[in-house]
Formats: sequence, C-alpha cells, structure tokens
Amino acid sequence: MTSTETVGSTGTTGTASTSAADASDLEARLPGHMEDSAAVEPEAEPRFEKVQFATDDLEEARSSLESVLDGRQFRARLAGEPFVSRFASAGDSRVSLQTGTFTAHLQGVIPWSRDYVMSWFRSGSVTVDYPVGQLTSEGSRPFLTPSETSFAFSMTPHRHGIVHVDAAFLEAVASERHAGPPQRIVFDYAAVPTDEALAAWRTTLGEVTPLIVGEETPALARHAAQQALVRGMLDLFPWRAIDVPDALRTERTRRLRQAAEYVHAYADQAITSADIATAAGMHTRTLQLLMSEHLGSSPTNYVRHVRLDRARQDLLSSEPGSVLVSDVARKWGFGNLGRFSASYSARFGEYPRDTLAR
Repeated sequence: MTSTETVGSTGTTGTASTSAADASDLEARLPGHMEDSAAVEPEAEPRFEKVQFATDDLEEARSSLESVLDGRQFRARLAGEPFVSRFASAGDSRVSLQTGTFTAHLQGVIPWSRDYVMSWFRSGSVTVDYPVGQLTSEGSRPFLTPSETSFAFSMTPHRHGIVHVDAAFLEAVASERHAGPPQRIVFDYAAVPTDEALAAWRTTLGEVTPLIVGEETPALARHAAQQALVRGMLDLFPWRAIDVPDALRTERTRRLRQAAEYVHAYADQAITSADIATAAGMHTRTLQLLMSEHLGSSPTNYVRHVRLDRARQDLLSSEPGSVLVSDVARKWGFGNLGRFSASYSARFGEYPRDTLAR
C-alpha cells in the first residue's frame, strides 16, 4: 500500500530538495492552510517544496528513497518486524528538513555533494564510510556526514531526522563568525556535542521547524528561521573556514582539496610534502604537479602562505603590547624574524609590526 505526494509552492508537481525530523512529526507540521501575509516577489525567493510518501512494499520504498536522495546502489533487507517506510521533506533550496522511518536494513552510496547535512537517529543507527575515515551514529546525538566527497552507508531499521543546508547559504552565514569572505567550512566530524550545546540546538530546532516547513510562512520569517538553524549548527560542532579556490571544490579535484585542507589542519605542526601527499592519497610528485597547475605554488610555498595567513590572524586579534611579533613568528615556524617580516610584507603589503599596531 502506497501514498505519495510531491508539491511545489504553486501547487504544481515538482521535485523536492532532500533533508530532517520523524515522518509523523514533520507531516503533522506540514500545514494545509495558514493565513496569508507579506507578499514576496516570486523570483526573489527559492521555491518551497515538499514531498511525502509511505509504503509497506520494500522494493518500492528502496527505489523511492534512492531517487529522492539521488543515491546509488541502494539495497534493502527485511528485519524481523513488519515492514513500513515513511518519508517527508519540506523546505526550499537553502534549507530543507527531512524525516523518515524505515523498518529494514538499508545500504547504499550517497554521491559527491557540496551541501552540508546533519542527521540524528531516534532509533536505529548508521555507519558511514568515506575516503578518509568512518563514523557511526551514537544514540540520538546529531552528527554531520562528510561534504564534498561520496560515501557509503549502512543503516539498521531506524527512525531519523535530517537537516540539509545548501553550501553557499551555510558558508554565507558562517562568514559572520570568521569575518572573511564565504569559504568552505570543515567541521570536526569526530566531535561529540556537549549536553548544554545539544539542549540549545534542540530548542532552536523546535522553534524554527514550523517556520521552515510551513508552506505559507512569509519569506523574511522563513529566511530568519533558516539563519537561526544554521547558526545553531555552527554552535554545535567545532569548525574551521578553509580558504581553498572554488576550482578545487569539484569531484575531479577532490584529492587536491584534501591536500589543501590537511595543510590548514596541521599548519602548526612540522609537515612535509610527503605527509601532505600521503594524507591526500597521492604520490609526492603528483601533488607537486597538481599544486603547480591549480594553485600556482609548490607544496612548501603553500604551507608557508597558510602559516603567514595564520600569523596575520594572530596579529590582528592581539592587542598591541600583549604579544611580540617574534613570538607569533616562532609559533608559526618562522625562526628568522627578518625573513618572516620580508615574506609577510611581500604577501600583505605591510610589516607585521604595523598589523599588530592596528
């Protein structure tokens, strides 16, 4: 037995972006009618979309989920209980919330995507395998799946929720925190949120969900709710903004981006070109060629530039008289103060002492 619905904000059939909360919860919040308010220019706002389906047919559920999640090679296996599958998603291209129930085992592959996805399980669990690691859900605690890489997953029978955030939107909100231009955000996937942070997150989620999934929510109210939800995600997990060229944020250049991210993560340690190449799963010579082609730099120079950037961040965030330029230079591996000042001046157009004096 199956029921399916996919509706756009104009009432015409459409497709939905995918992502978070238990199907019954979200379905209950999907409004049939709300009082109209604040008209918005249609072209100024992304299209609101929702999709819902329910079935007790295993193959139909597997196929539907593979399609709506844009997945690959989904495989399902019955457990020792009657099978039921429910799925609901609502939102727009900036942020959507998903909820699902699937009382069988499910495996598959999620292809490469730039978007940011956070999940939590009300029952059951998932293990995710990606090129540089593995993660397993812990109880009902939220966790992030890796972005800008494909990954395989294996789920037990479960009820789960998901928040799916467009990369450009999250990175724009994050720029409020790091005071730079929008950049790729790399979360600490192994971090376990504190109980205090979890309580704050759940409060925020409860407050904004009706606004995000409400089809008649005024545009400004929806946008504010989406921003609040993303800020909550940024408060929940440690993260770092990584300044990598947009040209590296493709599936084809994934390994070079991983190399760049490794440098950013370990710039305060003694790392070599061989270390960087190993972390990215390539030969040192290949790394040298790719960095020269895409970044116009050798691995050694790239490490030096990242360390100069970190030194500048420290100088800008320090009060004059609270630190010495020499201490900052040594912290970032520059033993010769004269050479550090010359390299700093060449990169930023001012001497480090001038930056500190601001």
